[in-house]
Amino acid sequence: MKLFTMVRTLALMGVPMLAVSAGSVILGSGAAYAQTTGTIKGEVIDDSGLEVPGVLMTVDGPNLIGGAQQEYTDDAGRFLFTNLPPGIYTVTAEKAGFGKKRYTNQQVLIGKNTALTIEMSVQEAGAEMDVIADRPAIDTESASRTTVLTKEFLERVPNSRSYQDAVGATAGVLAGGNPNMGGASSNENTYMMDGVNVTDPVTGTFSLNFNYDAMEQIEVATGAFDAEDATNLGGVIRLVTKTGSNQLEFDTSIYYETAAWAPKMDARFGADGADLAPTDFDSQFSSMSFNGLISGPVVRDKAFLVVSYTMERSLIARVGIDLPRDYEGHYVYAKLTMQPTASNRFTVLSQIQPTTIDNTTQDNRFVKPEAQSRQAQGGIVASAQWDWFPGTDVTVESKLTLQQNYIETGGVPCTHNKRLGYNPCEPEELENTYDFKTPGRLGINNAYDSGNYYYYQFDDRTRWSAVSKVSALDQQIPFLTGDHDFKAGFEIDVLRWDRSVGYTNNIYYADWNQQTYDPSTFQNYYWVEASGESDIVAGGEHYGAFLQDVYQPIDNLTFRYGLRWDRSIMRNNFNEAVVDFGVFGPRFYVIWDPFGDGKTKVAGGYGRFNGIGNLGIAADLNQSNGLGTKLFLGEPWNNYTNSTSFNYSLNPPDNTNTVHDALTAPHSDEFSFVGERQVIQDLVFGLSFTSKFTRNVYVFDETNIIWDEKGYGFIGTGDGQVENRNRLRTPSLSRRDYYQTDTYIRRNFADRWLASATYTYAVSRGTVLEGNSTALAVAPQAEYAYGNLGTDVRHQVKAQLAWEIPNDPWTTRLGASLEYYSGAPITRYYFSAGYGGSALLREPVGTYARVEPIYYANLAISQAIKVPKGQFRVEAALLNAINARQAATVNGTYLYAQNRWSILYRQNLMTGRIGVSYDF
Repeated sequence: MKLFTMVRTLALMGVPMLAVSAGSVILGSGAAYAQTTGTIKGEVIDDSGLEVPGVLMTVDGPNLIGGAQQEYTDDAGRFLFTNLPPGIYTVTAEKAGFGKKRYTNQQVLIGKNTALTIEMSVQEAGAEMDVIADRPAIDTESASRTTVLTKEFLERVPNSRSYQDAVGATAGVLAGGNPNMGGASSNENTYMMDGVNVTDPVTGTFSLNFNYDAMEQIEVATGAFDAEDATNLGGVIRLVTKTGSNQLEFDTSIYYETAAWAPKMDARFGADGADLAPTDFDSQFSSMSFNGLISGPVVRDKAFLVVSYTMERSLIARVGIDLPRDYEGHYVYAKLTMQPTASNRFTVLSQIQPTTIDNTTQDNRFVKPEAQSRQAQGGIVASAQWDWFPGTDVTVESKLTLQQNYIETGGVPCTHNKRLGYNPCEPEELENTYDFKTPGRLGINNAYDSGNYYYYQFDDRTRWSAVSKVSALDQQIPFLTGDHDFKAGFEIDVLRWDRSVGYTNNIYYADWNQQTYDPSTFQNYYWVEASGESDIVAGGEHYGAFLQDVYQPIDNLTFRYGLRWDRSIMRNNFNEAVVDFGVFGPRFYVIWDPFGDGKTKVAGGYGRFNGIGNLGIAADLNQSNGLGTKLFLGEPWNNYTNSTSFNYSLNPPDNTNTVHDALTAPHSDEFSFVGERQVIQDLVFGLSFTSKFTRNVYVFDETNIIWDEKGYGFIGTGDGQVENRNRLRTPSLSRRDYYQTDTYIRRNFADRWLASATYTYAVSRGTVLEGNSTALAVAPQAEYAYGNLGTDVRHQVKAQLAWEIPNDPWTTRLGASLEYYSGAPITRYYFSAGYGGSALLREPVGTYARVEPIYYANLAISQAIKVPKGQFRVEAALLNAINARQAATVNGTYLYAQNRWSILYRQNLMTGRIGVSYDF
């Protein structure tokens, strides 16, 4: 379709056009199809290599709502099917005078092109041929560093059955609940579920858990994003759930996991009795999950429904803790997809996840049951999307989303359930009664925490989001050769955070044993009185827009280019805009298939990515966010009274934090290169390199405290008051430099097996990894500020393998995975004897030492058992099968004060998992 014809068609149809101006639309590179779907495209030729126009092409698959799609090849023999849900499809080509061809088992991946070249031969009428063609192993039109974890991968490669763990298999990802991706901080990623941004608006971390069996695919992107993506400095994790089909499907499973039988390590002690490593013998780990999923047609070919549920319960106790951390979560998800006409598709989805976590204090064994805490969390995500297809190559996508999260922390409420073994209710008390009157007592020097949990919070976070995008594919511009895929869009987010915190009865006590482990020497050391609870209110808006083009002047050369604009406003409790900036992000990438056979890709380019931040920044700048406290010294000081004359220190509630006048947005400039070659059928060898330069990360500096020339000693203050006055800045010194090289092989799932292996060499240097810190507060220490950051894990190896033993109909699956990370750097801090005991440096950060390498292997075997209706599957897995017990966390207090290596936590013990599932 000609570009000017497409624009005119949209205008006549009443599509609101986006004005091309700095205030409303910005150019950006990116794919011109939706973030949750993919495309099938290609050309039809005859047996002499000439294009064949007018061929009727049909695409059909179980996930395709609205029935099979059809179109005719154009004058150049080309065809294109867009907005296909991920899954397996059949492509059929037919024309009078030619034999009919049917290509089966064609896989569509999130945001990817599935390319086909179909050769048709002149044959008698009615002749048909089924072709089992190789799945394309390389997308020769994409420059982004993305990995798509398919349903086949998720089902066969062993992990802990969570999407957070699954993404750890990707190069450049340092695994964890909130992973570091591409050298960025763990709170700089973006999490998407079915095209909905579900990133926590306050912390920038993940905000939901999910039924693992409901996921169709996961796309993990660590760099070279299109302009449609990346309003943050890290990676993008995109979850796409099952859509349903005309076939009624049911899947239920139960899994149990335990480390009770794993080999244990004993404690280690120094000659002076100091703890050097913990024992495993009185720790505990077990978990159980129940999962259910049902999907099918509400109206055949017109409406599909998917409903899933997971109940997860785990008991985890650290060394010496009497009461285990008791986690219970319920995850409920529903998605309804409707396509009443060929040109309109509607999707409505919702997720809720009420969760409670009892006995959260697991780092201190001196805690009485009544002083343990509960964290209740959850929320809702609800979204409605309308996809309109006004023309064959045109799509308009509009979406409204509400995301509400809550976190409530306090003492464990009482219970009449005696089987739990903790915090029983009095006979007259109602179930789940909280105690907000009894003060908490914190233990020092091995005295027990007692009385009550000392602290409570009520935290509510809300995001309203509106998104609209329009794409037009296969457009031609007069006087220019080649095709353009255009896409433009805008998005608006309105954010709010309400948080109340306080101490029970507005007071807490700190007790100690004068002699360690001797309760007969118990005394009250000090206590703190608060003026009342503190309320934090913050809000903000984010406006974003993009316009992008994917231009192919010739078949084997692609340019992806454009520009993105973002404006971020963060407001304090007086609705004042404490942060307000607008920034641009240009992107330009070139992708070349030198042999034109779809089996080789050479790509590279440049992109700027801007960090729009989160509401945690605004909260630090509220005008009044302190509790307002007074500290009184206790019995050892012979001042056991709260009279004004014995008030030791006063902490007023007023916030003294300020903002630097030259505040700007953090940003990353990224240069990337990737080369891939399909060496044999389904097997790809690749090499990629990325350099990423992040500047102007948020930090607080100190404007009042004066230090000596080296920053080792406290001299005085600027205003005569001995207190910190912090100022939010984005200086050029606040920076990260990241370099990553990946060498990998990848075999797509075919002929019953899949495999992949990656070696990553990474260097991460800079001054600040986590934003909003005081890492650069002591100005004389700047000479030591630049060094190895926590993401400077130089060597990373990841490998996965899965194989199905061909013993049909009872298929046996074998799976294995391996991950290795060389040691992360450690910084030794020293403490000033002056005000505040600030953490000081005597050598560059991250150069003092490194922790031990972390490595583990997982193994799994499962057996299918066919029954008249459906099948059962029995699974057994070993996680950390070699029982590697390397140090995961070291004791900073011992390291800084005594230069002594003391392990706080090791890698998780080897755990065994068994499960049974049934599906039809």
